[in-house]
Amino acid sequence: MIPEDWIIKPLKTVSSMNGRIGWQGLKQEEFTFNEGDPFLITGMNFKDGKIRWGEVYHIPEKRYQEAKNIQLKEDDILMTKDGTIGKLLYVENIPFPGKASLNSHLLVFRPLNHTYEPKFLFYQLSSKQFADYVDLNKSGSTFFGITQEAIGNYKAYLPSLPEQKAIAQILSDMDAEITALEQKRDKYKAIKQGMMQELLTGKTRLISSS
Repeated sequence: MIPEDWIIKPLKTVSSMNGRIGWQGLKQEEFTFNEGDPFLITGMNFKDGKIRWGEVYHIPEKRYQEAKNIQLKEDDILMTKDGTIGKLLYVENIPFPGKASLNSHLLVFRPLNHTYEPKFLFYQLSSKQFADYVDLNKSGSTFFGITQEAIGNYKAYLPSLPEQKAIAQILSDMDAEITALEQKRDKYKAIKQGMMQELLTGKTRLISSS
């Protein structure tokens, strides 16, 4: 049940959705690791809703300027629409040089007329409801994809902006707590591995041998 004061609208009426249209003869040698050049984001760079910037290729400035509507901005939402469909990413910041563009197979979402809080929509698109919608509307037999039209027809549920911000903040806080717990778990796992090495090789004794 959706509260009566929430608005339900097709995603295409509240958000722009843009992706790359062709590369105009881009060559393999134009992909570099030159840190002074703009980044080129692909779906392979997504991990747990974030970008692994250290693995991202760079492209020349002229290639970055060719497609201004997909020049990345903070608070953008990215989604894979081909292959592994529905992987999502929220852009919190863009490292030096502060410029990034998108490869094919990605869409970038931005609010139209301040209709939604980007982090709120990110969480809504991360929900099981949207995942089920994508699964129902995807096409293909071995290489799956979903059309931009189908994505645009998804019904977005939008409370007031203040409520969107409050919801997004709570979920962000929960994400931060989960990350802290996972880091603590990883630390204890490392300690356990070290202790196993000590105990199982006899370097540390629990009972005196005498």
